[in-house]
Amino acid sequence: QEPRASTPGDAGDGADAGSGAGGEGQPEKTSAFLGEVRRRFFLSAYWKGCIILVAGFVPVFGIVFALPVALENIGCRSLPMKALHLAFSVYFAVLFLYNMIQAQFTDPGRAEEVRPTCGYTGQFQMLLGGDGDEETHGITQIDSQEPLMYAPNYCNHCKTWKPPRAHHCSICRRCTLRMDHHCPFTGNCIGLRNHGHFLLMYMFAIVGLTYASVLLAAAILEAPRRMGSEGKFRKRPPKLSQAGYFGVARYSVAVLIHFTDPVLLVQAAATSVALAAVLALGISSWVQALRGNTLLEEIFPMKEYVQIALSPPTYCPLGNGFYDLGWRRNIRDLLGPGWRWRLILPVKGAPLDWRTGVAPQPSQIGVDAILVRIKQVQVEGVTSAPKSQEELGINAGPDASSAKNA
Repeated sequence: QEPRASTPGDAGDGADAGSGAGGEGQPEKTSAFLGEVRRRFFLSAYWKGCIILVAGFVPVFGIVFALPVALENIGCRSLPMKALHLAFSVYFAVLFLYNMIQAQFTDPGRAEEVRPTCGYTGQFQMLLGGDGDEETHGITQIDSQEPLMYAPNYCNHCKTWKPPRAHHCSICRRCTLRMDHHCPFTGNCIGLRNHGHFLLMYMFAIVGLTYASVLLAAAILEAPRRMGSEGKFRKRPPKLSQAGYFGVARYSVAVLIHFTDPVLLVQAAATSVALAAVLALGISSWVQALRGNTLLEEIFPMKEYVQIALSPPTYCPLGNGFYDLGWRRNIRDLLGPGWRWRLILPVKGAPLDWRTGVAPQPSQIGVDAILVRIKQVQVEGVTSAPKSQEELGINAGPDASSAKNA
């Protein structure tokens, strides 16, 4: 048996500010009040609107002001080519902003909307079949005809049972289905129903910003030659070979300042910051999604358990990669049946399969690992005293707590 890592999001969530004698509790009450104000603001439509304005600055400013200047700098004077560049820019800007807004305002899915397979113990059954198949292939718990069940996972804050891969968010104050993380940028939890929009937001942002970077680079390289031919130099342009240690960066800044329109300088600065941010955050989000993991599962591995024996109660921890069904299936589960349309149009697509968030299908490697563990216990027995549910961090619910205190 392996102990579970601390539960993400739950630590300190239910703690109330203590009040001391006299006026000693006033600072704690003030701090709690200010904390609640901050929490509500970062979940509010006002905060989300501010983020939309900040994130929308780069594409809107680029399309309205920087794009015409950049096209002029590279010598693009053909009306059809200008229309093509404009259509491409607007297309990806709309796709990016649409998916960002959907990630902000779409409910990620609530755990209280589902009921456990076994209402008495609060446990959800582990389904090991394929698509549309709920057979468990004859795998049962040791010395029992009971199917494999996830360990009970009760939320003391929401007073509900959490299905596998669900977690309680201390900021949103709810349990989210297949929770990836709470995103302060969107002001929302990223879970079952909006994870696809979150990934597409990054994908379209990377495509649009890369296009803008290429166009700006072409304008920067072309500006000295064009202005030299027109006799508009204010100073001699630097040479790339003499630009110093930072080479291209210093050359680009010098050209932007001395030989191009200030609009391109603003666009280049905003594009550079935005591209660095979306690459740093977006690539890691996509890598985790392709591997079938969530951010919380990466940070807190071995958090969930499956019960493989009733007497004594024996649990097997589930590690990273347990739900990895291959990158195509992993992405399709997040984008839904209409995933192809979502890659080219600003649409939600077909409704997602709720089994992804309530009864996720394990990978074949995960099933084989459970079978090995079951066989090991059957042959060797439990070699050490099984740890209690409390020691493993398993919350068996209020009935178990009442029985323990009785």
